[in-house]
Amino acid sequence: MKSQKVESTVILRCKKGKTAEFKNAVIKLVKETEKELGCELFRIFENKDNSEEFVLWEIFKNEEALEAHMQAAHTKECFALGLFEPISFIHHIEVK
Repeated sequence: MKSQKVESTVILRCKKGKTAEFKNAVIKLVKETEKELGCELFRIFENKDNSEEFVLWEIFKNEEALEAHMQAAHTKECFALGLFEPISFIHHIEVK
């Protein structure tokens, strides 16, 4: 099972008045995450009807790659800013 790709879809809500700061932080996060060896896709989209809601879509090579991403300094730094909260989280593994 550990060799299966991992996909996550996460709905994030930005804290009120922090949208610009959040966008700057996630632009940096995307750039750094895309450099990770196990990252196959990492994108963040803004809800066009609600500027405080975002969707994170990520695909990692396997569970280990996802865990490495969660432990990476750039990921921890982004979370430590306290600019958002996850509203929902869906975690999938590839069907083989």
